[in-house]
Amino acid sequence: MTPDMPQQRQTEAKAQANLGEVLIVEDTPTSLRLLASLLDQAGYKVRVAHDGELALWSAQAYPPELILLDVRMPGIDGLEVCRRLKQSAQLRDIPVIFLSAQSDTEDKLRGFEAGAIDFIGKPYQAPEVLARTEAHLALARSQRALALANAELTSTMAQLQATREDLQRAERLAALGTMVAGVAHELNTPIGNCMLCASTQDQRARDFAEAAASNRLRRSDLNAFVDYTVQASALLLRNLVAASRLIDSFKQVATGQAGSVRCRFDLAHLLVEVLGCLRPHLHAAGVTLEIAAAPGIVMESYPGALDQVINQLVRNALIHGFHGDASGAVRIEAATEDGQLTLACCDNGAGIAEGDLARVFEPFFTTRMGQGGTGLGLHIVHNLVTNVLGGTIKVTSGGGETRFVLRCPCLAPALEVQRLPVTGTPDLATSGGVSS
Repeated sequence: MTPDMPQQRQTEAKAQANLGEVLIVEDTPTSLRLLASLLDQAGYKVRVAHDGELALWSAQAYPPELILLDVRMPGIDGLEVCRRLKQSAQLRDIPVIFLSAQSDTEDKLRGFEAGAIDFIGKPYQAPEVLARTEAHLALARSQRALALANAELTSTMAQLQATREDLQRAERLAALGTMVAGVAHELNTPIGNCMLCASTQDQRARDFAEAAASNRLRRSDLNAFVDYTVQASALLLRNLVAASRLIDSFKQVATGQAGSVRCRFDLAHLLVEVLGCLRPHLHAAGVTLEIAAAPGIVMESYPGALDQVINQLVRNALIHGFHGDASGAVRIEAATEDGQLTLACCDNGAGIAEGDLARVFEPFFTTRMGQGGTGLGLHIVHNLVTNVLGGTIKVTSGGGETRFVLRCPCLAPALEVQRLPVTGTPDLATSGGVSS
């Protein structure tokens, strides 16, 4: 082993440690050598400056992690050096420890005002110098790491927000696409029928006019033309009425709040009026109606919306529960507790398939495609309940009973705080049913 091996190992150990880079600014050569040797032996990378001007140039050229700065120096003193460091955006975060006599209180006060974080008193005590250097370097590194983490977090949050906005735009576009596709699909049949009927009638009218002009018209031709015109007009009218009803349904989905007026009303009186209008339809279908409503339920809500909800639920039961020759019963139950109305519409009809329960409030979903339903009835119900009445609606089906349960406050929220969505699918965790 060569004589210089201990020195080599010491050098390697210091290189591996590299505890941080420290700039020492001290105009007294003896003190400067003492501090530099002490920190160098401890594993710090040390740079030195003999005056304030050189210290500023060195810090600007390559910022250190910590500066040990003598307060009293000729030329630019330590206080001015510290002030200039704190004025620089590049250097202001470097911690500065002043070197000062223990009894020089004025220097300490002025040093803190200039931006110093600590003081080391003269004469220097090696354990104190090492302890303060280590503590402030660790603190500075932690602060830089925290600042970096905060910057990364801010950037990540901005990216997440941008991604969220992109997803929301994509969802709105997808919902709009679904709505447009549904509108186009539903209107295609009546409008297509009208186009076919109108074009055929147009050709027949041309043929009729040509025959009349050439004196080839017979009474049988006239009678046939009149009969076809009557049939074509009836077909056109039926399909135009169907298209008009579809458009009304779409308008209700988009602007279900319009015209809603909140007022005080008796629920029993509302039920009598709504269900009284439905009794002929129930009677024609052979379905009985039973009302079980607690007396004296007074609400301050939107009777128009509640009227439409009940009407749609009963009609839904008639269309999907008792189609064909089936007969049965519909029961309306109503009660209040703690200012909340619970209203149930129950029927003992055909029921709803388990696989359909999660979709019944979706727009355009129907199990009777092409049989006159728009697939919007229960979607309108869901919108009215959640966005006008301020409540929830759920459905269950099984054991011979289908049961829609509406819960809403007797004192409805003001519509100014409500926002009815134009399109989209409701929360399926609390919904279900087969729409009419």
